[in-house]
Amino acid sequence: MLLMMGGLAISRAADPGSQCAPLLDDGVMIRVPVRTADQTLYFQVDTGFTVSALDAGYRPGLGDAIASLRGASPLGTAATLPVYHCPDLSIAGQPLALDEILCLDLQMARWVSGQPCDGILGADFFHQQVVSLDFDHHEFTLSQTVPEKVKHTSVVVPLEPSAEYYSVSAQVNHGPRLELMVDTGDTSSLSLNPEGWRAVFGEDTTGQLAATVGDATSQVAASKIGVIRRLTIGGLVYTNLHATFLPNPAHPSHLGLGFFRRHNVTFDYPHHRLYLCPRPDVSEPDQEDMSGLHLLRADGETRVYSVDDHSPADADGIRPDDVIAAVDGRSAAAMTMRDIRLRLQTRDGDKVALQVRRGESVFATVLVLKQEL
Repeated sequence: MLLMMGGLAISRAADPGSQCAPLLDDGVMIRVPVRTADQTLYFQVDTGFTVSALDAGYRPGLGDAIASLRGASPLGTAATLPVYHCPDLSIAGQPLALDEILCLDLQMARWVSGQPCDGILGADFFHQQVVSLDFDHHEFTLSQTVPEKVKHTSVVVPLEPSAEYYSVSAQVNHGPRLELMVDTGDTSSLSLNPEGWRAVFGEDTTGQLAATVGDATSQVAASKIGVIRRLTIGGLVYTNLHATFLPNPAHPSHLGLGFFRRHNVTFDYPHHRLYLCPRPDVSEPDQEDMSGLHLLRADGETRVYSVDDHSPADADGIRPDDVIAAVDGRSAAAMTMRDIRLRLQTRDGDKVALQVRRGESVFATVLVLKQEL
């Protein structure tokens, strides 16, 4: 169960000159509390997002736009986004010290995660920082140097800088070597653009699963998921990782949050190094939803956004806009979206009892989960 905080909890890390804040992981994105003059906001930690952003709901307090920025999505869409003077913001007492900030609608992020999302902490903040993500202790730490303990327990991987992002080199299935953008805003373990997808999977379409993906600008697109049997990064070997297809050929392939969660991670951006300390579940295979349901949490209701064809949910007659009222006898509204999604990806053949509301009628069904990958 995710503990929601009423205010900003700040602690000083063990290393002098370090600040530590809570790292909130809802299963979709990771967030940190960001302080303004009079309130605490929650920002997604997104190393692949070029410029930090505030939600559109805060636009009235930002004054007039000072510029605009043309942004391209991994889904192939493009949008012109307004740029504003950045207000005073801080994390664990450290000012963000950003001159500019974007403003965009983050409603989709809130609907998918079921949690507050007031902004995005992007690469423009991280590029001069040493940042640690400790998933074991749920801590986000900013340091002046890499802690000695991290140096002694981690594998070091070079971070290759480009004009807008950092990448790491990975070998796939003893074959092609890919350059993967470091992107903690991508839920998948990996996401491959068309060139990367062809390099890994060729024309083979067997063993792939249809998927629905969204981006930070609330765009949604059909996609697909394939299984990478072996991935090697910095001498570490991973098996059975899932890769999502990105339709935009101009966008780099990603190394995403599904990969980074397998470790406690430190990004030493000033020295272009990535430190990976494997966690106990580092070798666990990726699991996808086994129900066929794509769910959103809006206005306190857990609503079906879409249903995969030929899935257990499709076979049981669940349709888009249905409301999931209960899961295994528990009120869905009282469960986090993470808890619901974990229940829908437990084991092949598991049975999940659902109470479904459609308009004024309510019906019960029992989904038999089916593993597709």
